[in-house]
Amino acid sequence: MKFIINEETIKTGTTFGELSVSTNEEAGYRPFQLFIGSLAGCSGTLLRTILLKKRIDFEHIELEADYVRNPDEANRIEEIHFTAFVQSGDRLSDKQAERVSQLVLSNCGMIQSVISSIDVTFTIRLNDGKQP
Repeated sequence: MKFIINEETIKTGTTFGELSVSTNEEAGYRPFQLFIGSLAGCSGTLLRTILLKKRIDFEHIELEADYVRNPDEANRIEEIHFTAFVQSGDRLSDKQAERVSQLVLSNCGMIQSVISSIDVTFTIRLNDGKQP
């Protein structure tokens, strides 16, 4: 990847389009948003794939990310907690949901890249047709 550094932004071209990164929200995506977004993108698509392979029907998946930053250590991210809300008529036991969560954590390349330095959790909450 090639990046062009300007006064307020760092830009790169991707096959999807131009990506602008900046500490100023009005000029581009903030670095921590992209960082957490990459983990959410990887783990969320992996969750979807696992549910499909296990033939678990779902209508909707939402993923929430909560994070803790440490202002005393360069505002680094120390914890990320993902909660996946899966709208499904199928019932998964708590044990099955935990197993799928562990599969996501252990097979998501982005999470595996940071799990030794950031506390990352992934929880699945199932509902029976109601929006989370």
